[in-house]
Amino acid sequence: MNTSIYFFSGTGNSLKVAKELGSILNDCETISMTKALQQNNLNTKAKRVGFIFPLYFLGVPAIVIDFMKKIKLENPKYLFAVITSHGGGAGAALYQLNKLLKLNSTKLHAGFSIEMPGNYIPMYDIVSEEKQKLIFKKADEKVKEIAEIISQNQENRKRQTFQFIGAFINNLFSRNVNKSDKNFTVNDNCNSCGICEEVCPVKNIKITEGKPQWQHNCQRCLACIHFCPTEAIQYGNKTIKRSRYHHPDININEIINQTA
Repeated sequence: MNTSIYFFSGTGNSLKVAKELGSILNDCETISMTKALQQNNLNTKAKRVGFIFPLYFLGVPAIVIDFMKKIKLENPKYLFAVITSHGGGAGAALYQLNKLLKLNSTKLHAGFSIEMPGNYIPMYDIVSEEKQKLIFKKADEKVKEIAEIISQNQENRKRQTFQFIGAFINNLFSRNVNKSDKNFTVNDNCNSCGICEEVCPVKNIKITEGKPQWQHNCQRCLACIHFCPTEAIQYGNKTIKRSRYHHPDININEIINQTA
């Protein structure tokens, strides 16, 4: 393959962007980061390599950091990243990626960010469906613009503000994220369907005596909350009355297949 796109996605936003971008670029494959991490040797010979993932607390998700430390880039000619986020910013993510890419003695040639509906309902509610449609329309247009830049191997080094404080905040988040699943609870609405176990991208949930048990390797992607059909899973005390979300063009099997 001439282009390889590696993605991580909890509720489908980044997966949607990866799929759309992959369909536009010629000779392109899209690969789940969580699936790739299961390989003993994570090497790629693609000349053009992209990384697509959501912004977590102003920076890179912990699992993406693990992925970037493991991947070996063999003679890449062009590297790019696309960050999906609530609000459309890239935070410190591109700055952090470039630091990680030093392990491969290289750096990003282009970095982009795309606004998508946020899913972090412990802090805020989901925007209305009308607002979501507007966001999706703008995102589709942005993907086409990004594809044009990438197809021509153009440089697009996005200027970042607050990159140092953003990286500091993200490092605090990542340091404690694995054990933050102690804040998940499940109520009597649980019907033991096991969907939460299946959609978890890092297999952090095990069904025990009919109820989910978190195994302290959490990424806090909230896939378990958003895909629970009975809304039985909560995180803290603020999610009880808040809406659930996943990208409408991404089905549950695509989320499950990130790891399967």
